[in-house]
Amino acid sequence: MRETLLMSDRPSENHLSQPTSTDVQTIYTNLRNIAQTESPPEVIDNFRRLFIEGREYKDLHIRSIVEKIVFSKQADRDFKLVLYQSCQILINYWYLESQLSEPIFALIELFENLPSSLVSASRRSSRWLQLVKNFSESEQYFKLKRFIKAIASPNVNDIKTSESLGVLINRYPFLYKHCLLDENSHIEYQRTIRKMRSRLLRNFEVALAQYLTYRARLVQITRANQLSSTAGRLLRQVENPTLLNDDELKAVLKPFSLKPQTNWSAENVSIDFLTNPTHKLTYKTFKEDLYKYLISLVDSEYGKRRFNKQIFDKLQKILPDCHSQKLSEFLILRTHTQLLNFLLVESPQNLNHSLFTEIVANLGTTKAAIFFVKLVLLYPKIQPHLENRLSLLFEYYEKVPQERIEWLIKFLENLQIALSIAFGSVDISALKLYNEVK
Repeated sequence: MRETLLMSDRPSENHLSQPTSTDVQTIYTNLRNIAQTESPPEVIDNFRRLFIEGREYKDLHIRSIVEKIVFSKQADRDFKLVLYQSCQILINYWYLESQLSEPIFALIELFENLPSSLVSASRRSSRWLQLVKNFSESEQYFKLKRFIKAIASPNVNDIKTSESLGVLINRYPFLYKHCLLDENSHIEYQRTIRKMRSRLLRNFEVALAQYLTYRARLVQITRANQLSSTAGRLLRQVENPTLLNDDELKAVLKPFSLKPQTNWSAENVSIDFLTNPTHKLTYKTFKEDLYKYLISLVDSEYGKRRFNKQIFDKLQKILPDCHSQKLSEFLILRTHTQLLNFLLVESPQNLNHSLFTEIVANLGTTKAAIFFVKLVLLYPKIQPHLENRLSLLFEYYEKVPQERIEWLIKFLENLQIALSIAFGSVDISALKLYNEVK
């Protein structure tokens, strides 16, 4: 990991030493200090001077370190990394310590209006500005912009379908790890995103339970023939926390209310060999049973027409040389991850997801979401991989108007509900009653 550079009062480029990890930490410490002691506008002004303009930063030592990075042999890589983590350090402080969002927006906005040239028109200033522009076009910068959308929290009723899918990122915290973070994210920022994810998931679970309880109480009042204007006013109205209408919400909740909650656990949904470590299985037998389980989750007509053969052929191609081996954790993990790649999207380099769109088109968004949740329930350790694949799809479509990809939004809404009930702590005591609402 390296550091950043400056424009004036610097030694000759040939005499600059290479930056060290200690140099980088010195920059980060300085940023934390000014964030704690200066106003947000002052911090942003200093940040601009240090990283974008490369001049007139008051701490000459910090300026010289940044200059090392700009003119180092690995400047293209190191400057981008330090700029990325420097933004994250300031964002982390304002969001976590001060609960401020305006400075975060202003910080990211700096890169939306970059100057066409710096004060000096020299080759060095051009190099500096080019490095900043490279950062503004990088995936790291796009992740910072997604964070802004994640904390914007627009009211559900204010969302316009003409807006892009990207503005809905705040609705899907299960995507945060992969949409907002990467392997170069600062450790403090990673912790903040994890806390943010956990809090938002819990908030959704609470909001969903409150809405179900509200609807269930309306049913109880109706059955007691007490639904007068007065009785209705006694209940505080609770908004539907999803983007689904009531009929769509009932459809995804129905499978949970028809069976005891215990059935929606890995122990009951899974095939017995996944929960019985003493069961003597070969890998070939495992795949045969897995195939039977998967085809049982889809409509028979679609299965017979295409899906069954596609799944059978794919399973045959996964580690065929291991068929006679005893089932192991490694084999289970590899099989499930390759299946998810096949069913959703193969990789960041190969974003073909025609089978996924086919599954949604044939099963509908509700049954498709439950299909994937039941697959994860077989082996819960693959949930992070499911989230990773879905993040790739979200990023693929994030600039597309919502009105053109309603199917994907409905799928994500259904999936979040199903995941919350299957893996979260949603109080589903009112589910059965809610589904009886006429």
